[in-house]
Amino acid sequence: MIKIWYGAWKAKLGIRSEGQQNNNIMFRNYINVALRSLKRQKSYSLINIFGLSSGIMACIVILLYVRDEFSYERFYPNADQIYRVTSVYETSGRVEHIAVSPARLTTISHQSIPETEEMTLVYDWSLGREMLVEFEDQSFLETEAYYADTSFFKVFEHQFLEGNREVALSEPNAMVLTAKTAKKYFGSTGNVVGKVLRVNGSEAKVTGVINDFPGKTSLSFDFLLSISTIGNPPSERWFPMNYYTYVKLKDEQAAERYLEKANQLIYDEVGEAFAAQGLAMSFEMEPLTEMHFTTTKGSDYPEKISKNLVYSLVAIAGFILLIACINYINLSTAKSEKRAKEVGVRKVLGAYRKQLIWQFYGETFLVTTVAVIIGVVMAELLMPFFNNLANTNLSIDLFGDPYLLPGLACVIIFVSIIAGSYPASFLSSFQPAKVLKSTFSPKGGNAFRRVLVTVQFAVSVFLITGTLVIYNQLNFIQKREVGYDQEQIVYMQMGSREVRRAYNSLKNGFMNVTGVEEVTGSNNMISNVLSGWGSVLEDRPDDFHISFRGMNGDEDFLETFGFDLIAGESFKNKSDIDSTTYYLVNRTGIEALEMTPEEAIGVRFGIDESMVGTIVGVIEDFHLASMHKEIEPLAVFTGRQNYKSIIYARVNMERLPQVKADMEKVWEQFVPSRPFDLKFVDDTVRAQYEKDQQLGQIILSFTVLAIAIGCLGLFGLASYLAEKRTKEIGIRKVLGADVQRIVFLLSKEYLRIVLVANLIGWPLAYFIMDKWLAGFAYRIGLGWYYFAVSGIIAIAVALITVSYQSLRAAFSNPIKALRYE
Repeated sequence: MIKIWYGAWKAKLGIRSEGQQNNNIMFRNYINVALRSLKRQKSYSLINIFGLSSGIMACIVILLYVRDEFSYERFYPNADQIYRVTSVYETSGRVEHIAVSPARLTTISHQSIPETEEMTLVYDWSLGREMLVEFEDQSFLETEAYYADTSFFKVFEHQFLEGNREVALSEPNAMVLTAKTAKKYFGSTGNVVGKVLRVNGSEAKVTGVINDFPGKTSLSFDFLLSISTIGNPPSERWFPMNYYTYVKLKDEQAAERYLEKANQLIYDEVGEAFAAQGLAMSFEMEPLTEMHFTTTKGSDYPEKISKNLVYSLVAIAGFILLIACINYINLSTAKSEKRAKEVGVRKVLGAYRKQLIWQFYGETFLVTTVAVIIGVVMAELLMPFFNNLANTNLSIDLFGDPYLLPGLACVIIFVSIIAGSYPASFLSSFQPAKVLKSTFSPKGGNAFRRVLVTVQFAVSVFLITGTLVIYNQLNFIQKREVGYDQEQIVYMQMGSREVRRAYNSLKNGFMNVTGVEEVTGSNNMISNVLSGWGSVLEDRPDDFHISFRGMNGDEDFLETFGFDLIAGESFKNKSDIDSTTYYLVNRTGIEALEMTPEEAIGVRFGIDESMVGTIVGVIEDFHLASMHKEIEPLAVFTGRQNYKSIIYARVNMERLPQVKADMEKVWEQFVPSRPFDLKFVDDTVRAQYEKDQQLGQIILSFTVLAIAIGCLGLFGLASYLAEKRTKEIGIRKVLGADVQRIVFLLSKEYLRIVLVANLIGWPLAYFIMDKWLAGFAYRIGLGWYYFAVSGIIAIAVALITVSYQSLRAAFSNPIKALRYE
């Protein structure tokens, strides 16, 4: 007890015990030894620090990007309770997964599924349309708008700055603005409720203002309108399926029960009737937080991203860090002969192996800490370039981000353990009796280093192969012919009745513009055809049913887009107001109808019982959406002009500035109240792959960095091993060996390692990339040439990296090497 009190008294007075003083001295000694070791081996220390800092920089940037992608919808307090209900529609063997569902589902869920806590449906106006919003002397074309029912803010908990969430969307023509939109029109977010905006010529009253979205979302909007503005959804029918449906449930178990009951309810109501027509319909569910990664459903939100691509980035980050750690291990053990006498002397003077292990761990910890600091600085410097490449707004906030500093501390500990374990164990195992002899040569490290270099190159081969496949697949879907002349087509949206009524006048006026070659109109974006229909065909059994995408077109539809006509004729000389509906059907549609193109001409056909007409032509397939989705049956039909919401024109691109100016004059003549907004079809096609292209560039950039880090380590290792064999090379040159033989001698080991690495990396790359490609409806083949190219690159990189040191050793003067022998 007295000893304890005495020790506490000494500590209070600042008097340290002898053990504490010894520990402090030992700690300072470890630091000094580590610093001297780094200073003595400058080139290897720089290689280690630069390699680790580059790897850590890459990990910081990649993981910040990945976290950003996984943050979609997570700002909602109840995000884990919200699910999106989507539909599965089967017709005569074809299965279609679509993101929308019928309004009947919402009604019956409230009535018959007790697990339903809250449920809302959303109608997306922005798909192919624009709204003209006016206030006083201001007017803007808006596209980020939805119609939603009264339960929207019960499911999605937005913070209201003004208004009552319970009744904000309860009346027709009610409108809820985001703070950004309120400031845009009114200059502030205060005293906005009750003010009136004109939306496409009709008055809408502001009933609420919400905070701007605090995080990433696929449900971004500038304002919401009450769904009753366009009429209440049909709650007693299972068609049409036009609504995005979200349900709030207690937990995953409740979600499973909900889905089971929803599918049973639709089967009980219409299952047998659908089956008699060759149809089947069911529902699927996905967590709200997974919606951003769903790329294969039809009628879905844009700007999706494949989760496999995101995981590929995470894997690359891990591989880069692994390669940097392997560099450290290889160089640390390669230098073991120079540290052997130090270990021997320390052991003779009484150092225990445990103390030496801690010393070497300390050196690794010091190097890693310095590398992390440099890596953070490098990441900060790189971030503007990365943000520009990835179209993001990431930043490094060491003290504001609650995860960053703990994450960096974990990286330091993890890398110190991974990179320091083997060197610490290996170097501390030397026996003083052996290492203090001048003939000592450490055993056991060479084989392990070969294994590590093999692993390093196997990872590099995998990354090179994977990058080649990813790059070519993304290039394939971006460059693949879409099936029409996208480069020459411009379009203008007709978002109001006033513009749609002026369609014929606009078309005739545009045709008189020099440089305008063809003009047509439709109710769908040509690059993303969303309207879903059924099919009616003569002489087919009742259970034969095919679902079709449908779009309206006039007599110049085929000629404007330049579709390939396989059989029959176009809509030329077939008026929109003709009592007969005429159809152009794509090849996939004709095959689904089990006919040849020639047999289809003249057949009575319709996509609805009220629209039965005649097939007059069969066109070659074109892509109705992105290449992530398969081409579906399509029917283009003639119809009245108020069906059309988009006007397209084929123009001479060499005269584009003048053509655009002349078209604007025509527009202002017939639609003076609406701004002229000309857009390009090829821009909408490119936008479908923008996220894929960004990820492809990111993957390519970091793969090059991973290979560069590996080459840096290999260069350092080759440099040291060449230096170690200086005397051997000198003797060989004295005995008559030429430069070529010496270079081959020093390089052949690395050639063998790379060949073995290829045999490991190729099967791994094939297996993983084949899985990745399975997520694309249209994909490249995994040809042998991808693996051959990756192998050649790996061999070339290895030989180029070691050739400098090999040539330097081969050309060295043997007299200098043997001077003291």
